[in-house]
Amino acid sequence: MTTARKTFAWIFVAIAMLFAPNAALATGPIYTAIVDAGSGGTRLFFYRVTKAPYPELKLLFKQVVDDVPDASYQPDDGIDNYACPPGDDPAAQAFYATKNVNPNVMFPLWNGLKAELSAMTPAVNPADVIVKVFATAGMRTASEVCGKAAVQDLYAVIRAGMTEKGLTNAANEARTINGAKEEGLWTFINTNDEYTNAFDRPGHPKPQSPVVGTLEVGGSSVQIVYPIGAGSTDPKAIHFKINKQAMTVHADTILHLGQDDMRKALRDARDTSGKLMAYKCWATGFDHLNDVKDEGHKGLSQDGAFTPSECQAFMRSYIAQYMPTPLDLTGVTAKFVGLGGIKYTLDAFGLVAEPYSGGNNFNSTVKTRCTAGITTWTSINTNENVQRACPHGAYIATLLSDPTRGLFRQNRQRFERALVPADVNGAALSWVVGYLLLTYSK
Repeated sequence: MTTARKTFAWIFVAIAMLFAPNAALATGPIYTAIVDAGSGGTRLFFYRVTKAPYPELKLLFKQVVDDVPDASYQPDDGIDNYACPPGDDPAAQAFYATKNVNPNVMFPLWNGLKAELSAMTPAVNPADVIVKVFATAGMRTASEVCGKAAVQDLYAVIRAGMTEKGLTNAANEARTINGAKEEGLWTFINTNDEYTNAFDRPGHPKPQSPVVGTLEVGGSSVQIVYPIGAGSTDPKAIHFKINKQAMTVHADTILHLGQDDMRKALRDARDTSGKLMAYKCWATGFDHLNDVKDEGHKGLSQDGAFTPSECQAFMRSYIAQYMPTPLDLTGVTAKFVGLGGIKYTLDAFGLVAEPYSGGNNFNSTVKTRCTAGITTWTSINTNENVQRACPHGAYIATLLSDPTRGLFRQNRQRFERALVPADVNGAALSWVVGYLLLTYSK
């Protein structure tokens, strides 16, 4: 090729890159399956991803698998039970043997994924799919209780099962993610992408608006993430960029402040007389014989008799155990939104579709509804979520606004609302999307 032709070719390439900047970054679609292995269940999300400043994400397939099919155990337990079985029931111990995680949980997910891959045109080789099994706070608790070796043994079994099913991509992982730097950050990214259009997404239905902090109450932990100055010396600061939108945030997580961990501790708690006291946080008049128990923990000892003072005293004590020094948010200017357990709990009391009315009002609503009897609690005798509304309500009210322990005790107006689908363009918020945006924004 002559010098003139070479020069022309390079000019052509440069012009093409100028008018199609994402083309230089994309090397074709990436297929990735993310398994959200939480303490409340195990879910697979299969995406086609195209790298770009704002990555193109297409959800192709999703599947939720109960990890205890056709068994008498709770269907919303996480895979952490296979590393650290709950309680001392021999039958439960045998059922949750580590080797059973594949036939009970992972193989149904892999089989569903492979069926989807074979049905695609053209079919996709399982070895070409990047698979990430990411466990959250339930597994961090399992490591704390049963040791790191038990958790690593579980991951080894899962990885072996992936290989058996032909999922052999070198980038595959099975591990526990960090609660602040990963789970909390990724949730913050997804929330602000949908709610505030923080990353200037092409075609977003909303204009950009001020970034909000996120408070997520999960089953085993709480994540709190909020924006801070770019030059901050905060030791928990994280700097990142998506679609040329640079941001610095404070990211924190507190293990055991999740609703499930609280409720299980409440079931085993005793009052000053030495008697089990959980019934004092359940709706007055609830028949304890209908209690949907937590495996490995005490059932209610008598019918519900909601007692505000004693219930709140337990909640304060429990929060103090895992957050000895209440967080100081006085210098934070961002508003906060609530996710996870906050949304579900406010919804149970009919308050999720409106701005948060403040701790006193919510506390009053919980007290009124939970002491009035069970007539307003439809299906309470059979629905575990309805049964747990009162202890969860007392807990969320204390966590948000208690004058001594609440996260927003200094400024209750700083907490804006719990997000519902209408607030986020109908999206189901998930740290999975935040992970994909951060990982493939190039």
